[in-house]
Amino acid sequence: MSYESSYNKDLARAMARAKDPEKFLDQELSNIRSRALELNNARKTMAEGYEIVLQGLKKAFPNLDLEDKNLVGTPNRMARALIEVCSGLGTDEKEIFSTTFPAEKYDDVIILKDIDYTSLCSHHFFPFTGKAHVGYLPDTSKGDQSRVVGLSKLAHIVDCHAQRPQLQERMCHNIMDSIKNQLNPAGVMVVIEGSHGCLTCRSAKKAGASMITSALDGKFRDDKKLRVEFLSLIGMNK
Repeated sequence: MSYESSYNKDLARAMARAKDPEKFLDQELSNIRSRALELNNARKTMAEGYEIVLQGLKKAFPNLDLEDKNLVGTPNRMARALIEVCSGLGTDEKEIFSTTFPAEKYDDVIILKDIDYTSLCSHHFFPFTGKAHVGYLPDTSKGDQSRVVGLSKLAHIVDCHAQRPQLQERMCHNIMDSIKNQLNPAGVMVVIEGSHGCLTCRSAKKAGASMITSALDGKFRDDKKLRVEFLSLIGMNK
């Protein structure tokens, strides 16, 4: 197992801030052990449930061979996959924005577009995937309270809210609210495109359909010209 990626992502930052790195690491390792055991317990419970689901599927379709080598271990894989896809439930959005920078005199739109995401529909637990476009306008009138954030944090806040069971509409507004609450900008705009498994794989079965949602606040809601600029920059106002 490689630890370099997770170390650089979270642990290195926290250790750099700690007054006593060794003491901090001892506590962190204890927390990791406790959390790993909790997650393994959850995995076991879910795997047992998925086993029942497969048995129910065989009742519906007796020709299903539960001894098929491709199904051996499937309940456990399903459980681990669900924990991974829903990992945003265990992410603290305030930690994502723990490092911000003064906006100084920058008062133009900042946009990160085409952010890939995968989420889970809370109605059918089918995945939906797509791209998120996130923009905000720093409020330089607030002095040092006006903040900007590294671009990777905008991608992380999308992942934080995407990786959980939900509706696309809620995800869109939650991302907008997070940026609004943590950066105090003059305005925020979020547009999300999504292809939903519950539409493409069942019921209407429309593989080419894409859902678009938006959430706006502040000057983006009040200023049509600003909205048009945002849509133009992300390529949705051609």
